[in-house]
Amino acid sequence: MATRRALSSLVRTASRLRGASPAPRPRGPLHRPSPAGYLFNRAAAYATAAAAKEAAPPAPATGKATGGGKITDEFTGAGAVGQVCQVIGAVVDVRFDEGLPPILTALEVLDHNIRLVLEVAQHLGENMVRTIAMDGTEGLVRGQRVLNTGSPITVPVGRATLGRIMNVIGEPIDEKGDITTNHFLPIHREAPAFVEQATEQQILVTGIKVVDLLAPYQRGGKIGLFGGAGVGKTVLIMELINNVAKAHGGFSVFAGVGERTREGNDLYREMIESGVIKLGDKQSESKCALVYGQMNEPPGARARVGLTGLTVAEHFRDAEGQDVLLFIDNIFRFTQANSEVSALLGRIPSAVGYQPTLATDLGGLQERITTTKKGSITSVQAIYVPADDLTDPAPATTFAHLDATTVLSRQISELGIYPAVDPLDSTSRMLSPHVLGEDHYNTARGVQKVLQNYKNLQDIIAILGMDELSEDDKLTVARARKIQRFLSQPFHVAEVFTGAPGKYVELKESVNSFQGVLDGKYDDLPEQSFYMVGGIEEVIAKAEKIAKELRGIVLTRSGNPKERLLPMKTICGSLMHELQVIWDEVGEPEAARDRMLLELEQECLEVYRRKVDQANRSRAQLRQAIAQSEAELAAICSAMGEKTVHVRQSNQKACGLRDELGAILPYLEEMKRKKVERWNQFLDVVGRIKKISSEIRPANFDPFKVSVDQSDLSLRKLEELRVELKSLEKEKGERVKQVMEYLKTLHSLCVVLGVDFKKTISEIHPSLDEAEGPRNISNTTIEMLALAIQRLRETKMQRMQKLCQLQDLASTLLELWNLMDTPFEEQQAYQNITCNIAASEAELTEQNTLSIEFLNYVEAEVLRLEQHKASKMKELVLKKKTELEEHRRRAHLVGEEGYATQFTIEAIEAGAIDPSLLLEQIEAYISTVKEEAFSRKDILERVEKWLNAREEEAWLEDYNKDDNRYNAGRGAHIMLKRAEKARVLVSKIPGMVDVLETKTRAWETERGNEFTYDGVRLILMLEEYMVVRQEKEQERKRQRDQKKLQDQRKAEQEALYGSKPSSSKSHSTKKVPRNYTPGVQPPKSEILHSKTIRATKKTEDINTPSPGHKGLDTVGLPIRKLFPSSNSSTLLEMETPRKPFSQITPGNISSAPVPPISTGGTEENRTPKTFAPIPTTPMTVSPHMQMAVTPVLTAKAVSVLSYDEPELTSQEDTEYSFEEKRLAVYLAAQVA
Repeated sequence: MATRRALSSLVRTASRLRGASPAPRPRGPLHRPSPAGYLFNRAAAYATAAAAKEAAPPAPATGKATGGGKITDEFTGAGAVGQVCQVIGAVVDVRFDEGLPPILTALEVLDHNIRLVLEVAQHLGENMVRTIAMDGTEGLVRGQRVLNTGSPITVPVGRATLGRIMNVIGEPIDEKGDITTNHFLPIHREAPAFVEQATEQQILVTGIKVVDLLAPYQRGGKIGLFGGAGVGKTVLIMELINNVAKAHGGFSVFAGVGERTREGNDLYREMIESGVIKLGDKQSESKCALVYGQMNEPPGARARVGLTGLTVAEHFRDAEGQDVLLFIDNIFRFTQANSEVSALLGRIPSAVGYQPTLATDLGGLQERITTTKKGSITSVQAIYVPADDLTDPAPATTFAHLDATTVLSRQISELGIYPAVDPLDSTSRMLSPHVLGEDHYNTARGVQKVLQNYKNLQDIIAILGMDELSEDDKLTVARARKIQRFLSQPFHVAEVFTGAPGKYVELKESVNSFQGVLDGKYDDLPEQSFYMVGGIEEVIAKAEKIAKELRGIVLTRSGNPKERLLPMKTICGSLMHELQVIWDEVGEPEAARDRMLLELEQECLEVYRRKVDQANRSRAQLRQAIAQSEAELAAICSAMGEKTVHVRQSNQKACGLRDELGAILPYLEEMKRKKVERWNQFLDVVGRIKKISSEIRPANFDPFKVSVDQSDLSLRKLEELRVELKSLEKEKGERVKQVMEYLKTLHSLCVVLGVDFKKTISEIHPSLDEAEGPRNISNTTIEMLALAIQRLRETKMQRMQKLCQLQDLASTLLELWNLMDTPFEEQQAYQNITCNIAASEAELTEQNTLSIEFLNYVEAEVLRLEQHKASKMKELVLKKKTELEEHRRRAHLVGEEGYATQFTIEAIEAGAIDPSLLLEQIEAYISTVKEEAFSRKDILERVEKWLNAREEEAWLEDYNKDDNRYNAGRGAHIMLKRAEKARVLVSKIPGMVDVLETKTRAWETERGNEFTYDGVRLILMLEEYMVVRQEKEQERKRQRDQKKLQDQRKAEQEALYGSKPSSSKSHSTKKVPRNYTPGVQPPKSEILHSKTIRATKKTEDINTPSPGHKGLDTVGLPIRKLFPSSNSSTLLEMETPRKPFSQITPGNISSAPVPPISTGGTEENRTPKTFAPIPTTPMTVSPHMQMAVTPVLTAKAVSVLSYDEPELTSQEDTEYSFEEKRLAVYLAAQVA
């Protein structure tokens, strides 16, 4: 961007130095940066010339003028003709075989009913460009030709545009004929170079006091205009246009960005009435040019209308050296339109949904608005703030470019003060002593200070009144009210409404006048004299006039002043008499009385005059409204073919103007509503007629010749159009039905024969391939469809001769698939042929069924499978054998493998067994195993639940043996919760065993065979488990009895020897404190079945026990051996200490004879030499609670050895935990 700007600046400078050449100089082989850069540089050199040279207007884009698409400029591709490839709303994609247009180049659609301009926005590759339409794309079809103009959008400029209204591409829309001019400029241009811009700040004097004094405009600056509806924004804009034209000789340009049609019409009429725009022979005296892009236009047009207006203003500034006023209403809609264009182009939005190039788009417009050495462009921009959020990116970006803000206040307009500019909220960067001078700056600040003080005192005045204020505050209020009224000013453009002549006030006069008010020079003048005047001389003259009128009124009443105060019967007379009495008591001088009476008379006269003026204006407005309403009512009735309603004749009673207007308005509103409804009906019918006509008529038919005028909206005309529409709809329905039948037939033939359907119909007509939009249903299209169907049917008959060969191939494929067990995914590619083994000609509708490529593909697949069959038979047998073993392992049918000898590979290799026969036998075995697995499913699920319950039971036993399980350690609450769940599950085990045994015996009775689980009969496993469970219960009961005997022994010893500690206490189980290390978890006991053993059980070997068979065997033992021997259990018990709820085996008792316990005191108090082993806590489980199961011991419980004193034979006293006591209570309750 910087390089391009520098190059543009050099081109401008060179053009200015050498002047206008009579003939173009021959160009040497210079380097050009790019076609777009060359395009901008050429436009910039042309635009910055001393005077815009006359150039021939661009010829209208027609197909005959292109010369067959001959390229006339190798850099821009001018003259190249492309084709429309895609139309999506306002986005149109165009393909150029050669002469690719640069970005921002204007393209024109050829052979179109209107001039449709497209602007290049993106290059998509493959000679494709994406454009934005500047008008509606209705009627645009693919394949339509598009001309590359070789330049950006070019619009007419110069004085011929004054008084005219044109659109974004420079076409007039005011129905006043073409704009006759020889000056044209592109709308995309670079901003003036720094060397061409003015270096000093100057004020643009507008002649409006409040603007020039408090918020002065900078010459070449940007001004933001804030104001709602009805506060005088349009009147202020027109007055600025009028004053700039008179004082500076300049022109104005109004750019309506996204304007409503009603607002544009109102502004145009008001400019005509005020004389800003003149029509007819005086059109050259107009002071303003208007450019509109209305709200109903595409976003591309609304995004470029501001640039079009700016281009017109730049010509007046650069070519004619004028001071131009550029009005943009509304700058927010410019940003909004660019956001829509960005979304249409697929760009990712930035904050709050705006385009990522928000600052660039706005800067490209604002930077061109500046002051040069030739002239200036001062822009007044109406600004809309979304939701009053000043931090919104759109207004925030706009504020960075503004030099001044003019705020129109509704409160000031309600006071009748116009222009309703808020002097406190309006700001300007020019309000500085270095720019304005000390006098102007001090006067402006003094006025703002007085008005701000008056604003602060308004609340006090409203509550307490003026009498409570100090003398200084009263003086401030009086001056503020005069200043407030002095800021009002009659406008030239409002003379037709107010009847008062407009005033243009020079800047120096405004400063001196307000300075005199601040100094108190005019404190004796009444407030009314400051209202709606120009300079201070008019104020003085108006005050004298008011005083003279009041003095004349007073003197006509009586020559003697005292006789004026005689009692009167009216209320006014009584008040005057009361005032006279007060003055007599106070002793008021006669001069003061005369002055007060004069002021009172002046105020009364001003009130009367204001009321009379208001009544006159109201009467004139009522008469004008009545006349307009009657004229509009008559026009509507005439257009709709109805009889005109004469309200005045129907209402013979005498009434006022308001009643007359009130009687007309209901009729007028009703007729307007009927007209809108009738017009909508016409638009609907005409639109449908145009659409249908464009579909069924020839290519050279123009559907937009069918037009309707609002001057004839009668029912007769509507009925004629409906009859025509009905005829066209009938014809279209028949054509659409015929085309759809042809397309359906053509699609079925293309699918069967493997022909590209889309390509076929695209060759007939491109519109037939579009999913949305109208299809071409002309006679030519229907005939070409019929010929295509006939041609494909002949091809199908030729292909059907191979049908017999096709059926043989399908049968062979099915045999090979069944033999080689081909996956379903591989079969999918040949479903079309296998499904049509016995199909007739009419039944062949699948895709590519009769295509040559598919037939050759099937033959190749059959040959490949035949060759692959011989080499893969051995692998097929092994695969089926492995599948059979897997099914048996899942069903826990382990140990019955007598069939293995029948399926040996050696027999296959030796040729003793036919591989095909062997595969059939294996399939039969697989079917049998599946059937048996289904019958065992319910029992196996219950076995798994029973094994899981046994794991929880084993874990609970280990848990109950831990004396430290209630310590508040890490994870203690998790272990307690699991213990509660485990107790509930263990209590259900007997019921589970009973149900399992019942179902198993029923299965065996039904099948006549034993139910085995991994080679072991399930009934035996259940019986052995119940025996072990009963033995455990007996052992626990024996331990409880032993505990009771020990307690009795202790009680006897305490009775004999007192409460001294017994030696037996040294052998009692005590809780030994653990040596915890901070941050380190205490060691945990190793579970018998470790993760390694679990991983070993998960192998695919069917000889190993299944994962569900937990706790029934140990590693390394045969499957039939369920429990370890007594020797192994003895060894295990010798390695582990005695725990609660565990069996007492001989390994738990010392082999050495236990000497009798002495009753002496020394032996009684002796310290034990060995300590009881500290029971370990089971390992903390994970959330999945995968715990190993303790093996069940088959050894019988060993009876307790008998000694002389059996109560002392145990090595240590047993201390029962809380869970053991709970279990004892629970078992006692169950037994009871």
